[in-house]
Amino acid sequence: MKNSRIVYYDSFSIAVINPSGKMRRLYCPFLVKCIYTTDEIKENSSVYVDQVFKDPDDKLSYMIGGNLYAYSNFRISINF
Repeated sequence: MKNSRIVYYDSFSIAVINPSGKMRRLYCPFLVKCIYTTDEIKENSSVYVDQVFKDPDDKLSYMIGGNLYAYSNFRISINF
């Protein structure tokens, strides 16, 4: 999903906006693919996001298996 925007909606959903302005709301749990190995999650593995968090600087984090990870370590594959 290159060039798409991911926007925090609430703790259990995000909005994904593609380059042409179409929007889809994804509800937890949603599937993501790891693009960088992080702690226990290997690159190219698919995992489910249990919850979404936004810090005071508007940076998104995904709770996966009880741990928080930066959303930028993952890619979402959806069709509009």
